[in-house]
Amino acid sequence: MRRLFTICLLMLSAMALLVGAPTASGAMASKPSITRVLPMRVSVGGTLTITGKNFESTRSKNTVIFRGPDGRSAFAKPRHASRTKLVVAVPAAVARLVARSSSAPRPTRFKLRVLSGRFSDFTSRRLSPVIVPAGGTGTGGSGDGNGKGGGTNTGGAPSGGGAVGGGAPGGVSPGGGAAPGCPGPDYDGDLLSNSREAELNLDPCLSDTDGDSVEDGYEYQAAVDLNHYTGTQPLPYPGKRPYPNPLDPGDGTPSGTDYDDDGLLLREEFLLWLHYSADGSRRASHPDSLSALLYSDGLQRSAVVAAPVEPLAQWALDMNGDLVLFDDERDADADGLGNWDEVRGAMTEAWWVSQHDGKNEPKESRYPELDFLDNEDTAPAFNAHTDPDMDGDGVLDGLDDNDHDGLSNQFEVRRPDDWIVASIPTEEMPTPANPWAYTHPFNPCKPFNSDRCHLHPPFGYYDSDQMPPVGPNPPDGYPAVHPVTPNG
Repeated sequence: MRRLFTICLLMLSAMALLVGAPTASGAMASKPSITRVLPMRVSVGGTLTITGKNFESTRSKNTVIFRGPDGRSAFAKPRHASRTKLVVAVPAAVARLVARSSSAPRPTRFKLRVLSGRFSDFTSRRLSPVIVPAGGTGTGGSGDGNGKGGGTNTGGAPSGGGAVGGGAPGGVSPGGGAAPGCPGPDYDGDLLSNSREAELNLDPCLSDTDGDSVEDGYEYQAAVDLNHYTGTQPLPYPGKRPYPNPLDPGDGTPSGTDYDDDGLLLREEFLLWLHYSADGSRRASHPDSLSALLYSDGLQRSAVVAAPVEPLAQWALDMNGDLVLFDDERDADADGLGNWDEVRGAMTEAWWVSQHDGKNEPKESRYPELDFLDNEDTAPAFNAHTDPDMDGDGVLDGLDDNDHDGLSNQFEVRRPDDWIVASIPTEEMPTPANPWAYTHPFNPCKPFNSDRCHLHPPFGYYDSDQMPPVGPNPPDGYPAVHPVTPNG
């Protein structure tokens, strides 16, 4: 009995050490985390570079866990280790865990986890590499995590200015041709030839090598556009500044990067190019060329587009009044609202709160206790600029009336610069010059007082605001009669 008791104590002690090993100072070790994995497609026996933080600098004190889709796992010790980087070979045991189709092994995505005193979280899909059975179409080398791949970087392949290299891609033979697993001139249909992808260290078997939801060809061409070349085509990236990169898994996510500073993220402009052949014209199939992208994250003005002639449409879209529409002002889904307004501008409730915060504009609170089915709380919100009817009621978003005050979103999306002076009654001017100027697409009290917003007003509504909570009483004929634009 005493011996059994001793064994139990030893086992409990070992488990305590495994779950949370103390540091030299006696404090609990910090939880490790994984921030980057390269390459994202690798063969069994190939090498992965895992970047993160709070790893153990001693190689033997780290364990990398490969978890298959059925929950089974394989374990490996890294070949090299530092506090921020682990280099590990994919163990042969992983081959037994890959998925199978008709008894044949096929490429399988594995989640990764690191045990370095404590367990890290399992990687998300974006950071979970695809592992190919030995002899398949995995990568032949690995990047060092600093933008230098294990393969030869030729043909102007991205290698600087924030690039993340990944070695020679799978399915590419040393001569630059496609392996049997990826036949044809452009196997993955990303509009980059197999040979060009070999030069760029991309995977010709995958249209999205880095797994960020933006195709390789689009990211490559957007990087070229960022140079604004006029003669001989330069290298496909600016080099000393960030650029759209088909080997960077973070730049195309819904919270990614806006390289041309037009207010639209890389992924958002990619979706517009992917789904529309022209503003308002849905594509019937995948684009067939990378030339003259309809929307490029390398250009603020990807196409020459004049502002609409119709007054209300011009008012809603042409934000700076120059009669020319840049990519953020254009209306790809033809719903009467600009691209930028739909994804993070005036057609999101949060914009009005942040803009009218008492610093940029007089303070205005959200109108409480109403669900407007606006972009912010309608999934997937980040696709609002590609969907002309976000709430699915059969009415275009611009013609819709989110706050049900009788005025369309297109009418209320913009205010004139003098809206405070023109629309707010004062002792000197009890009758405002233009009461229609006090608009707000998510507030039924603006521009006019209404029973909808004040029949049962919430307690304390707008007490802290710097502006009157409601506009003047509506004129005769409202809402059937109103001026063409808020300018009157």
